[in-house]
Parts: sequence; C-alpha cells; structure tokens
Amino acid sequence: MRSTVVQISILLFSCLFVSAIVIAQTTDQVSPSTEQIDAYVQQGMQQLAIPGAALALFRHGKVTHVKGFGRMDSTGAIVTAQTPFQIGSISKSFAALVVLQLADEGRLSLDDPVSTYLSYFQTNDKTASDQISIRHLLNHRSGLSMLEGNRNQDTTYRGADAMERVIRDFKDVQLFAKPGARFQYSNANYILIAQLIESVEKMSYEKVVKNRIFAKLGMKNSYIQMASDSVERPALGHTQWFGFTVEKNFIAGRLMMGAGGVTSSAEDLAIYLVAIFENDPRIISNTLAKALAKERKGGYEFGWEFDTVAGQRIIFHGGLNPGFLAMVKYKPKTREGVLILTNMNGSHEGNFIYGVTDYALGLPPTDIAPSNMALLRLWGTLGLMCLLAVGFVYSVVKLIKHPSKHLPKSHSDSVVKRWLRISVPSLFLAGLSYFLAFVVPQLSGVNLTAVGMFYPDLHLMMAISSVIALLWALARTVLLIRQ
Repeated sequence: MRSTVVQISILLFSCLFVSAIVIAQTTDQVSPSTEQIDAYVQQGMQQLAIPGAALALFRHGKVTHVKGFGRMDSTGAIVTAQTPFQIGSISKSFAALVVLQLADEGRLSLDDPVSTYLSYFQTNDKTASDQISIRHLLNHRSGLSMLEGNRNQDTTYRGADAMERVIRDFKDVQLFAKPGARFQYSNANYILIAQLIESVEKMSYEKVVKNRIFAKLGMKNSYIQMASDSVERPALGHTQWFGFTVEKNFIAGRLMMGAGGVTSSAEDLAIYLVAIFENDPRIISNTLAKALAKERKGGYEFGWEFDTVAGQRIIFHGGLNPGFLAMVKYKPKTREGVLILTNMNGSHEGNFIYGVTDYALGLPPTDIAPSNMALLRLWGTLGLMCLLAVGFVYSVVKLIKHPSKHLPKSHSDSVVKRWLRISVPSLFLAGLSYFLAFVVPQLSGVNLTAVGMFYPDLHLMMAISSVIALLWALARTVLLIRQ
C-alpha cells in the first residue's frame, strides 16, 4: 500500500512539473493581440501626453499590422500609417547598409583606413587617426567620443560642404582611446560615414540612399531630411516644458544625415525592416546578413544593437531627434518585430518606446512612466536654481546693508587672510557656474547647446543657475573689495 502511495505521488508530481513547463513555454510564446497592443499604445500616449505615434508589427517576413494614432500637429491632422516621422539614429542602419553594399561590390574594404577616401581627415594624433578603419566607424570603435558627435546638434546648414567643414575641424580632436580598443557611441562616426559614401559614389548622400534603398523597396514616404512634394505631410515634432507639450519644428542640417537624417513612415519603415531581417536580395548585403545571424549576448555592429532579454536574442535600435522618439526591436528566433514612432521627446518622455516594443514582443514589461532619476534631474535643477537665486539676493542685500559684518574684525588680520575670506567663496561660486555649464552636460556626452535641443526646460534652468552663480561670485567680490 505504501509503495502504491509513493508511486501515485511521484506520478502526480511529474504531471505537475510537466504542466508547469508547458504553461511556462506557452506563456513565453503567446504575444498580445493587435487590439491589445493598440490599446496599450493609446493608454501610454494619454498617460505621457504624446501627440502622435505610429506602430507597425511584422512576422515571418510579412507586415501584419500598421496603424497611426493621435495627431501630427496643432492643426489636428490625424497620424496615419503613411505619415513620415523623423526616426533619429535608426538612420545609422541605412548608412551602414550602403557602405556594406559598396564593400560587396568591391568598391571599398571595411578594413581600409578612412583617410584613404577622406585625405583631409585626421585628429591631433595623425598616426592614430590614420589607423581608424571604416569598420571602426560603423561599429563605434574609432576612438572618437560621444561629445565630439554631439557638438553641432543645433546646426541647420545645408551646404554641400556641411560634413567636410566639421571633419576638417577634427584635426584638433583628441581620441579617447586607441582605434578598435573601446566602444563609445558617437554621431561623429556616422558623419564620417556619410561623407565617405559621397566620396565613393560621387553624388549626394540623399540621392545615394534614395537610389539604393528607398526606390528599390518602394518606400514612397521616406527621404533624407527635406521632403519633396510627392510625399505625405510629415508629423511635426514636439518637446516639453515642465511636462507641458509644445510644438518644435526643427530639421537638422546636412551634417547629421548619416547619423539621424532619415524621415520615414511606419508603413515604409516596416517594409525596410522586413527586407533587412529576411535578407531581401534587392538591398541586403552578405556581410550584414552574417552579422545579424551571429549568436551573441550583446554588442553593436553595422548600425544595429544586440541584447539578450529573458534568454531571447534581440536586435534593436532607438532613435532620438529633437521632438521625436523611435524604437525598432526584432526577435530572430520567432522572426517577429515591432516599430514605434512618436513626435515628442522631453523631460517627461518616460519609457514609452521601450514599453510598447517590449509588450508587443512578449518581453518582460517596462514601466513607461518617467524614471525617478529623470524627475529628480528636472525638479532638482529647479530647486537648485531657486536656492541660488534666493542666496544671491540675500547675500548681496546683506553685503550692502551690513558691510562691516563681512569685513575683518581686526586690522591686524593678515592680507592673505583677508583675501582668503573674499576669494574662497567667490571661487567656489565661479567653479559651480563652470560645473553647471560645461562639466555636467559633458558627463552625459553632450554640451549645453545639445541639452537645449532635446530638453529645453532643463537647459534653461542649468543656464540660469550657471549665470546666477557667476553673478553672485562677481557681486560679492566687488562689494567686499570696495568696502
């Protein structure tokens, strides 16, 4: 009897164990329906005050769902599947693809030095920069820093020499690492890539991408930066001022074409992504096909990022332009992918593009609300600005009304001691001014101007805080010396 009970117990345990495995596997494989994904997008847009968005789903080589949400601009025009959006750094995959096509055609080698094609390119260490290869640029391993790629985010110059002018200025730049040694994401790499493409093809970057990709895939609502009359009216960008959404109509100059210059509709971009991930012979490069198929846990190669989430290999890339956010994600194992385009970015942008793409692919959920760090960064900077303003007014008024309290009590005090009492606090304030205007932005790989392009409210408060700290330093120094 006892052995029978044991056998039954083992059998029941085995059934439960197998059932748990089956349920877990089923859960991993089941993705939400298109209706559920649409509802998720609409709810997120309402929560984060996003004006417009466009979504596309694709699976097994076919686009299965494309839909627009919300409005394009203040006129109330509705976003459709054909509405073009700026896609930011997802544009890098286009530039990389063209280079790989040229390599397959034998017109260049990925391991050629960049200076072979752009003789005027060099950094302050010519020997080191002559070792930078095309492959290094494509994979962000050139040694050019993120800061160098973000110094000219506000440019609108559209001259034919837009890229060459900046590349020539790289002669004063110091590489942060030996070429090939370290990864650091930098738009500077793709500024060079776009100029290299023009040098090899002997035509504008805009025409090259149109001829090699847009035209071959029938991407009728896609272009580089400046729209033609034949495309649908594009969505207008939006930014935020302390959580309030306002329009931001900005199109970068030709300098940023390779790094973030593509504008495309959800419908067109989905066609492009299917072509990429299904090895469409009309555009695909053998080198890219091999790179995308490679098993890896993470990394960056040829305009694409790689990661492993919940044991699943993911290929993805995000995009950020002033007023726009975008994300593409693809699961090679199940051959399904998603893209989301939005016409808003700002201090309260949250994690909407990550939340949507993770939800659509059945990945672990992402909270779309603005992170605590983002909120602390915004409201903490506001608090600092207010404290500096109050401190400045209080200090100056006190120095004017009661100067004797801030002067040495005895004439026997040494000159050094007197100057220390004047200079140390003033030097601290001047240092704080410099720290806010230059050091803090550079810690994130940008300058203060670039902060203003993407987060104008944060930029304004940092600039005002820096000015107040400097004025405070000057005012107290002058008043104390005069008294």
